[in-house]
Amino acid sequence: MKYRFPSEKLPYRFQLSKSVQARLIIFLLIVAILPLITLGYFSYYKSSQVVNSQFGNYGLYAVQQLRLHLDTNLKQMENITGNILAYLTSTPIVIEDEDLQTYSQYTDERDLKRLLASYTNSDIISVNIVTKSGKIYGNDMINAQKLMLSDFWKNVSERPIIRNKIMIHHPDYYSSTSVNYVISLVVPIQKQFRLPEGSHILIEMKADSILGLFRTFEHDLKAHLQILDQNRGVLLQTSADYSFADNDIIWSDRLDTNGWIIEARLPYKQFYESSSVILKYSLFVSLLALVLVVIMAGIFSSRFTRPIKELAKSIKRFGQGDLSVQTRITTSDELGYLGDAFNRMTEQIKQSVHEISLKEKLKSEAELRALHYQINPHLLFNTLNSIQWKARLAHQPDIQNMLVHLVAVLEASFNFKQSLVPLKTELEVAQHFLEIQRYRYGDVFNVVLHVEPELENCLIPRMVLQPLLENIFFHAFTDGRGQLMLTITSLRQNICMELTDDGLGIKPQHLEYIRSGHKIPDKQGGLGLRNVDERFKLHFDLQYRMNIESERMKGTRMMFIWPKLL
Repeated sequence: MKYRFPSEKLPYRFQLSKSVQARLIIFLLIVAILPLITLGYFSYYKSSQVVNSQFGNYGLYAVQQLRLHLDTNLKQMENITGNILAYLTSTPIVIEDEDLQTYSQYTDERDLKRLLASYTNSDIISVNIVTKSGKIYGNDMINAQKLMLSDFWKNVSERPIIRNKIMIHHPDYYSSTSVNYVISLVVPIQKQFRLPEGSHILIEMKADSILGLFRTFEHDLKAHLQILDQNRGVLLQTSADYSFADNDIIWSDRLDTNGWIIEARLPYKQFYESSSVILKYSLFVSLLALVLVVIMAGIFSSRFTRPIKELAKSIKRFGQGDLSVQTRITTSDELGYLGDAFNRMTEQIKQSVHEISLKEKLKSEAELRALHYQINPHLLFNTLNSIQWKARLAHQPDIQNMLVHLVAVLEASFNFKQSLVPLKTELEVAQHFLEIQRYRYGDVFNVVLHVEPELENCLIPRMVLQPLLENIFFHAFTDGRGQLMLTITSLRQNICMELTDDGLGIKPQHLEYIRSGHKIPDKQGGLGLRNVDERFKLHFDLQYRMNIESERMKGTRMMFIWPKLL
């Protein structure tokens, strides 16, 4: 039966739904999207530009201050060097490497030491003249032997310098342990100054303040700082493990004294970290504003959407098979009209389904009766033939027992009142059938039965075990010899039954027909297994599964799974 909506014309108000939805969408765009875009622009782009500009100016200012401080110290040391050379030029003194021979040599050496000592202060820790042989004129705290063996002086002596050489290092040749890092200025002295050949002026200044500025800069900005010479060779750097990148942010400044370059490098990601923080907070605020807008829109639009949701929920339940569902009608507009039409439609469909179900039930019962009528004569004729065969061979008293088992099987077969029986009842019928086969073939076959006790009262379609066993004896065990195993166990909410034999097996070309429930072309038989499969399907439909595995001359394994019913 087909359902048709009433043919009366819908109210004109029904045509306003789309315009209402359009107004809601425009409202959301105006209230939510435009303010969010404006807020994001001013809070991120403008704020990040200001922060990045200030951060960049601070980095450049810090590098300039480092350059100024280092320039001042180097100029002071160069001024001292100029004063010493001017004194050596204007004063007729002679300094020799040998021991003092005359009083004049003593006074010249004394005056030179006094001059050198006059330039020391809180920052300049020593001003010295060092000869090639290792004789030192200046600070008495310097151990001449340690100085000559130090890596610093080896670097000077092994590679004779032409111009001034400046190094920052840790001296280990002072007798005082308070000397940490120093800035050393080494100036070669020419022959015309009447000093031993290969002599140098050595001026050393405390480098703690410079290194302190370096560390502060590195800590505050998390940047890599280095001093480069005119050829961009590295003279000093905060860390040798820094990984250079093409997109590094670089601040640099050149010293006035000797053209050195102070260069600071900051990774691109770290420089724009503040911008990332601003972006995160901007997104958070925008998301919060969007959530608030959605909540407000939901509150105001709930009176429009609630009836639609109720109707959609009812339609979903109806689609899932709940034919008794009815939707609430709370309005008298077009939504109420749709709800009323839906309720009338479900009532008509429910009535139609009830009529169809009743017809299908009657049809199924008729099919079950037809299937049973097909099986019972088949069993009866085979059993009677066995009895006749046994009777012709010999007149024995056990024929009476064979007939008892036959009657039990026939009574179960003709019992049409019950379509589902307890499992223990079906097993009793199977035992009677096996006893009949034992009278027929003798003790040439072996049966192993394992059934979980708690499953004995669960329901199974009537007369399904006997056709399966009959197939085994008439198709797998041609002479009755073989082993048969029946196992029935729980499988979560289902029952799993496995029936295994070691008989002839099924031919591969026939196995696909049997699995699909079709009759094998040009072959008689196969009725029992098809009847079993159809009866399981009639009772359990999609909850039932069957699987058959067989290998020729090795046997067959059949598995049946159906839900537990009590």
